[in-house]
Amino acid sequence: MDIQDLYKLYILDVYRYLFSLCKDKELAEDLTHDTFMKAYIALDRSPPKSFKAWLFKIAYHLFIDYMRHSKRIVYQEPEFFSKIAHDQSTELDFLKHLHIRELYRKLDQLKPLQRDAILLCDIQGYSYKEAATILSVKENTLKSHIFRGRGRLRQLYKKGE
Repeated sequence: MDIQDLYKLYILDVYRYLFSLCKDKELAEDLTHDTFMKAYIALDRSPPKSFKAWLFKIAYHLFIDYMRHSKRIVYQEPEFFSKIAHDQSTELDFLKHLHIRELYRKLDQLKPLQRDAILLCDIQGYSYKEAATILSVKENTLKSHIFRGRGRLRQLYKKGE
């Protein structure tokens, strides 16, 4: 498989994943571009078994590198979550918007690996194996982080924080 095929297949998935991490359109676009550039360079050296997980791993590491350099994290609600069906009332739209914002606020209170594991598995819908590959951890370690993160989220919701 060449880089053009990978780009056509996974550009939207990589962009959505990066956007869910950084909550900034322009940054997500830049990191998506950088992801495919790194993939293009590395593709001939060692072709991966799972292209999608491999691209997500590259994207994740680029995001982490960017955050280390910028030392700022600003999470905002992604636009694709706020586009709710038009047949619902304004009140329901507002309540859903509040619930999603509250979820992301509570996710920000988790440890980074717990937050990222929950984002990948519960929100993005990746399997434990794919998420473990992306985060460069063992599958059982990922499951532990998800379990602890979900428990912490339950605690946060009970406390009303």
